[in-house]
Amino acid sequence: MLTIAFVVGLPAATRKFYDDDPVSRVRDTQNASKVQPWEISLTYDSIANLFDTNPAPEPVRAEDVNTIDEVPDSSWFVNRTIRTPEEMTRGVDEDTGPAPGQWTVRTGKGNGVSPGFTIVDSRGKRYFVKFDPPDWNELATGAEVVVTRLYHALGYYVPQTNVAFLRRQDLVLDPAATTTGMDGKKRRMRESDIESNLRRAARMPDGRYRAIVSEALPGQPLGGYKYVGTRPDDPNDVIPHENRRSLRALRVFGAWVDHRDAKAINSLDTLIQEGDRAYVRHHLLDFGSTLGSAGIGPRDARDSFEYIVDMPATRRALPAFGFAPRPWMSVDYPDYALIGRFESAAFDPDAWKPRVPNPAFLRARADDLFWGARRLRTIMTDEMIRAAVKAGQYTNPQAADAIARTLIERRDKIVRAWLAGVNPVVDVALAQDGRLTFGNAAVDARVAPAPSSYVATWSRFDNTSSAATAIGETRGASPMTPPAGLPSAVRDFVQVDIRAEGGADPSWAQPVHAWFTRTADGWKLVGFERMP
Repeated sequence: MLTIAFVVGLPAATRKFYDDDPVSRVRDTQNASKVQPWEISLTYDSIANLFDTNPAPEPVRAEDVNTIDEVPDSSWFVNRTIRTPEEMTRGVDEDTGPAPGQWTVRTGKGNGVSPGFTIVDSRGKRYFVKFDPPDWNELATGAEVVVTRLYHALGYYVPQTNVAFLRRQDLVLDPAATTTGMDGKKRRMRESDIESNLRRAARMPDGRYRAIVSEALPGQPLGGYKYVGTRPDDPNDVIPHENRRSLRALRVFGAWVDHRDAKAINSLDTLIQEGDRAYVRHHLLDFGSTLGSAGIGPRDARDSFEYIVDMPATRRALPAFGFAPRPWMSVDYPDYALIGRFESAAFDPDAWKPRVPNPAFLRARADDLFWGARRLRTIMTDEMIRAAVKAGQYTNPQAADAIARTLIERRDKIVRAWLAGVNPVVDVALAQDGRLTFGNAAVDARVAPAPSSYVATWSRFDNTSSAATAIGETRGASPMTPPAGLPSAVRDFVQVDIRAEGGADPSWAQPVHAWFTRTADGWKLVGFERMP
């Protein structure tokens, strides 16, 4: 049962935990076939969020988590297991790009800052093609391919992207091809439109063009999703987006890869048909403005340090008539054009900002940031990071190594910043005989020393009334022997509250809560709460 089912309030006689808890997958059971495409205005969406820069005073607990405080699989997020570096390099699926032969151009690229168009290959498969801008070969294409793989591994729905190379003669214009003119109106596409696109694209010394090709996503495109509210015509979209941990945690992952453009226009919902019903799947896309890239060149030096309209930063500079030194003014960046402005020395996870305030980011709590940081540390080993960078096909090995090294160093800063800022007890379990075992994510990551001791408070738990009756208290480290009087009948419930004494952060003194039920096979964890 998802947390939302009991956070919003239940009748007193309703059970806290059910037989299927904790759920590992949330199915969109309502038929969403009547959902209609919509277009989110970039201007309106940006203005709506531009001046909302303050964190929510008391953000609610994430509502898309299950009873053990994890995000289950859904149409928003998947707990993927990337087993090998080869899987990381490959990406979403086995597709490696368009088949050999000519590419038929079907449409011009209607949005975004990079030149490109839609093509169909000799198999009839559709791809979106984008290029690097002149003088910045590999900058945006490399960033998009690398970061798409990282976000796929972290659990998000993204398109498969690959680096591809082509010559002008590989492109054939479909007689029915269309594009959007300067007046915003659709018209017939001409050969000159292809030439115009290629003039705005970086060209290699041998005359070829380097591009990224993105496989068309499955389903009917519906437009993007907002980071606040819900989609009103989707009967399955019932959790406000700003209260989804899967979206709040993009604050962590965005800071890591410097994804400054985390906004509605860089998402896409599609309608997926499944048997006699349809549901909406939610994707992230367009990562060309990540790492050190802004899509059309290196990112602005001010990006990631300030919002595009940042009144507090402006007020701080007023006494010096705008000439006061700002943190971004003295940052050193690597001397590689294909990297742009991407570094780790000045990176501060807590201070990082996207270009426009994001409602979900502003509502991220310490437990959301902890979840993201732990996921980052667990999945993104040095080897996996280097495997993702390999997919970028950078021609300069030293530059590729610098990108991987920067990602590793930024990951480590995030882990130090957010793993120890809340009680980091994890992997709580009861053995058959009732012995309590658990870990400490911050200690395991070597970002904090072990506390002097742990205290576990044991209680019988009534699953109907949620009443807890004290059994006893134990002290020490994992494993802990339970106190006398631990219930042992099948379907009995136990609550164990664990806190640390002498921890690295005051928050460690606030207990985490774990609930277990007795089954025929032993004790089963059915509930966990890091923060109320």
